[in-house]
Amino acid sequence: MKKVKFLIFVLCLVSAFKSQSQVTGDYRSVSSGVWNVASNWQYFNGVTWVSATSYPGENSNVGSVTIANGSIITLNVDINIYTIEKLLIGDESGTDDTLSLPNNGDFYVNIKLIAVQSDGILTWVKNADLNLPSDAIIYNNGGEITTDKNCNASQNIFIGNEKFSNCNGNGGSDYSFEEIEGALPPPSSDGDITECEESPRQTLTASATPPNGAYVVWYTTSSGGSSVSPTFNAIGNVTYYAESVDNSDSSRRSLFRTAVELTMVSKPSISITESPSCNFGFFTATTYSLEVTVSSGSVVSTAGNVANTSGNIWSISDVPDQNDIIITVSDANGCINELSITAPNCFCPTVDAPVSNGDVSYCTGEPIPNISVSVSTGETVDWYGSSNGGTALLFDNSTFSPSESGTYYAEARNSITNCVSGARTAVVVNEDSPSTATIGPDQTIFTGGNAIFTSTLTNADIFQWQVSQDNGVTFNDIVNGQEYSGGQTPTLTLHEASSDKNGFKYRILVSNSSSVCPSVVSSSALLIVRVKKLITNRNITYRIKIL
Repeated sequence: MKKVKFLIFVLCLVSAFKSQSQVTGDYRSVSSGVWNVASNWQYFNGVTWVSATSYPGENSNVGSVTIANGSIITLNVDINIYTIEKLLIGDESGTDDTLSLPNNGDFYVNIKLIAVQSDGILTWVKNADLNLPSDAIIYNNGGEITTDKNCNASQNIFIGNEKFSNCNGNGGSDYSFEEIEGALPPPSSDGDITECEESPRQTLTASATPPNGAYVVWYTTSSGGSSVSPTFNAIGNVTYYAESVDNSDSSRRSLFRTAVELTMVSKPSISITESPSCNFGFFTATTYSLEVTVSSGSVVSTAGNVANTSGNIWSISDVPDQNDIIITVSDANGCINELSITAPNCFCPTVDAPVSNGDVSYCTGEPIPNISVSVSTGETVDWYGSSNGGTALLFDNSTFSPSESGTYYAEARNSITNCVSGARTAVVVNEDSPSTATIGPDQTIFTGGNAIFTSTLTNADIFQWQVSQDNGVTFNDIVNGQEYSGGQTPTLTLHEASSDKNGFKYRILVSNSSSVCPSVVSSSALLIVRVKKLITNRNITYRIKIL
């Protein structure tokens, strides 16, 4: 079976690289010859292409280099001080453009991406090694990756310290040039997503565009693993990885995956710490004032004077009587939160806003908990779905039973005068998604060997591996030590297994520290420990492994 060698593809690809817009400092070849001769190149000065005074990568980092104009460029120099972000072999004009590696060359080049275009040729004269950085990718976009002589295992491409490819595939352990030519390009990212939390909390979905005739499959890892739905609805971030799959042949895939990061940023909180109160004057208009406290950020109001009195405490004063206002807080992440204030009836006694008894959370599928607030004696509570106006969801009750997640607003009301509080108190009901855990396959090893159990997880940051010595009847937590490591990580390693562990079963217990959802346990994987056997034939002893 072909060894899986996926690498993280962290560049946003332009689909098929068919249209390129040059930027200042880009290079293109104008005549055939060796790489390190400046006269074989032009560079873009921001307005037009001009003759180069140095070769690409000689004196500075380069964004893009194109083998163009029917040129044959022979790579004859290492580029290991500066970086070339992208090398396009071929300008798609229809005339062959070639990058050639000379015989017995061993070249180290800091090129992050190599794309062989439809009129491009990447060729080995005979035997040579092309060494790329560990985060590089190389793929074919309709061109050729070939050799001028017989194809053999001495024509290599290294990515980092690992051999990624040689011409004939080296008997199946590496990708052959033919396999690189036949693989799909990775999807092009539609962009990382960062959004401020809404109420109720929204769900973010990663997206990427596959090449023509293909579709996208998503994973939580840069290689291996099981396919997932690329969604996220928690505070924090997650990275998903997109892989191209041919519509007609699911075995034809991209060799690289495209990373897309989803980030949910919490919006700043804002609450009333001093309720709106009337300010009466004999010779001035009646106004009202209040005070709010925010978690972070700055505060503005649609009316009145706003001042930061201390830390995250803000006062809003001199608001004209009978004017409702909206107070907005904005934080450094660009997230905002708004609080609508109803002007107090200055002919009514002041009614303080209710005091929340706390936001609540529940796990998907579980009953939704009640929420409640506290008010002063002689006051009752009306519940609303908005911070100002609207139709009451419930009258005369300090406790409310919500039907779904979201933000609910409690308004205090004097039971005798029906005067209401100048602001409503927000109480948030959060729905948490449970964790998921899928364990890797059963493990078969020989005595003294190591066994590694892996897991694929979502929405989890607390991990505990467990072991059963009675065929799954009971499981006990694993403690790291001489026998085990990684007991509280997604990957467990059993060191130097002895035969008495044959038949042990392993599983992982996961949960999320910011969620009220209970822990989730995976299915179990079986450990099979085989004993090495000795077979003796006369005076000769042979050691074999019995499977």
